[in-house]
Amino acid sequence: MNAYELVAAAVERLRDADAPTEVRIAVLRGALGRRKLRPAGEVWRLGALCLAPDGALFATGDVLVVTEPTHPNYRNELAVERNELRALLRRGGVPVGAIAVMDARPLDLDAPEPPLVATEEGLGVLWTTGGASIPFDRYIAERVDLLVG
Repeated sequence: MNAYELVAAAVERLRDADAPTEVRIAVLRGALGRRKLRPAGEVWRLGALCLAPDGALFATGDVLVVTEPTHPNYRNELAVERNELRALLRRGGVPVGAIAVMDARPLDLDAPEPPLVATEEGLGVLWTTGGASIPFDRYIAERVDLLVG
């Protein structure tokens, strides 16, 4: 089975199992450099990859569980930024409890770039930077099995 057939089979299996999706959020820069968040569709998060119902493949971006923002008392810079993102998501209508995948990057099966890689054996997936790649077919099958349960 080629990579496109594997993706199509994964979509069909996830759809048939009614596997839970997460909201993909595009992070845009508005006037004066302000961040704007725009829902950009639903995806199934498969570790380093996300798969859309139409078969589009993405590199997973930052993942946030949407909660009500907390009081902005002193915390580290990353915690403050994530709190601000949660506030933007809530203002954008994303419900509490939803999982948002921020700025997932589109991938092309014909021109792989990390986390997709071309290997001597075919297409692979890098789970971690600098790590060994996992064959694409095995990676997709394992991650779909985990999500379907």
